[in-house]
Amino acid sequence: MAGNGSRRVTDSRFDAALQVLAELERAGYQAYLVGGCVRDMLLGKRPEDYDVATDALPDEVQNLFPRTVPTGIRHGTVSVLIGGERIEVTTFRTEGAYLDARRPSEVRFVRSLEQDLARRDFTVNAMAMDRRGHLQDPFDGRRDLREKRIRAVGEADERFREDALRMLRAIRFAAALRAQIEERTWQAIRRHAGLMTEIARERIRDEWNKMLRADLSISINYLAASGLLPIVFPDISPRKVKASFAPHQGGEAARSRYVGTQDFVAERWRQAADFANRLPDKSDLRQAALFWQLGVDEATVQASLRRLRQPNSFVRSVAAILRAIPDSDPLTWTAETWRGYLYRHGKQAAIDAMRILGEASEADNGKIGRLLDKAIERQPIWSVRDLAVDGQDLIRELQIPPGPLVGQILTELTEWTLQHPACNNRQHLLAAARVLYQHWKNGSQKV
Repeated sequence: MAGNGSRRVTDSRFDAALQVLAELERAGYQAYLVGGCVRDMLLGKRPEDYDVATDALPDEVQNLFPRTVPTGIRHGTVSVLIGGERIEVTTFRTEGAYLDARRPSEVRFVRSLEQDLARRDFTVNAMAMDRRGHLQDPFDGRRDLREKRIRAVGEADERFREDALRMLRAIRFAAALRAQIEERTWQAIRRHAGLMTEIARERIRDEWNKMLRADLSISINYLAASGLLPIVFPDISPRKVKASFAPHQGGEAARSRYVGTQDFVAERWRQAADFANRLPDKSDLRQAALFWQLGVDEATVQASLRRLRQPNSFVRSVAAILRAIPDSDPLTWTAETWRGYLYRHGKQAAIDAMRILGEASEADNGKIGRLLDKAIERQPIWSVRDLAVDGQDLIRELQIPPGPLVGQILTELTEWTLQHPACNNRQHLLAAARVLYQHWKNGSQKV
């Protein structure tokens, strides 16, 4: 596919999509790549997926291809399995009234590509391209893409009443493309922000997670100015945000009135976004950086992420990063302090925490990172499993009875090894364990 500004993309998914287009055309149907893949190709990016739109009805698509899956048959979508790939093929359609700001009351299949494109959210997503690279752009999306503008297709108020999530999508696209939201579209977002409360938290989460890896400053500015920010993060109330970064506006009296207001919270979010934006686009790292800059406590962090339906693994990772950000200056730590720190927090949480701390220090110049690298290289153990002996060794060699005492002695051996890395060998650790066991047998409540 060439011409019209698109870049030839050579991968198996693209080749599979071309096969689908060709087969539909040979059967006498219209067939186009549509939506995000067209936008990405015009930007010179490799799309993640290729979606096909056609005037063929779902049963006609199923009859044409030997291997299909009725992915969303009620909405006209059939997945075609071809060339080892799955390509979604959707019949041109229009939609009935939206009764819940999420789903259309009905779907009607049509034969017109333009009618199908007219139901889409933004002009940059309302373009289609045939297999020869000819672009169909009835709403001038290519110009908006070139001029970095996010504009609703048709009437913005109607688009957002149809699906309120589109307001977050507008902000996410603005952040991803470093674009501006067109004025009428922006004013419609501000008018309809309250509709976002009707959207499932999982859908909000998916948009937020994509914002985390885009330009956070753009996202937070739009979220704050539109009133959507407290809907996405209702647990981050004014009383939960620390005032350490609050600007002095008009003297201390004016500042005291400003702290604890929604305007104060919005400003803190903007400052936090500017900071997190300087970090790599790793979602848990940036989320932790935002919360750290806001100064919210761990309970609020956990509540916010769980309300957003984030996976448990993500919640644990963000919490681990925040716990690993030290109160003291790592530049003053001894080698033993580094060993204990790495053992308690683990390698990845330590790396992310030190990235945040290093970025916050204007005078760091990579010093913390270099110390961390050296400490990681020299770390003797990361868990009790790295000791030169295990519980079975203690039971077998020293006749220590199985039970909690074995675990207590292993914990003591771990602390000993962190203090004296050279002692992590079988001879030294068994000797130390023998002393600890004797200490316990002599009547001490602790080993």
